[in-house]
Amino acid sequence: MYAGIVLFVGRLIRGFVSSQPLDVIINEIPNPDHLLKICLDIYLVREARDFVLEQDLFAKLIFLFRSPQTLIRWTRYKTKPE
Repeated sequence: MYAGIVLFVGRLIRGFVSSQPLDVIINEIPNPDHLLKICLDIYLVREARDFVLEQDLFAKLIFLFRSPQTLIRWTRYKTKPE
């Protein structure tokens, strides 16, 4: 019984610690419109049954979420040259 409680508390602590960096990354995204466009494109391509393109778009989305620096750079607001 004691071991079960210790394992449960350890799992809770690990869950709070390990998910927090991802929450910070998601909260710091400046402009999520580009990510939303990729997600919508994935749905459209899936409906069209173009699975190769769907796989490429999904790989791009996963690549962006794996690299926080690239994610922030890619979702940054674009300034228009005057």
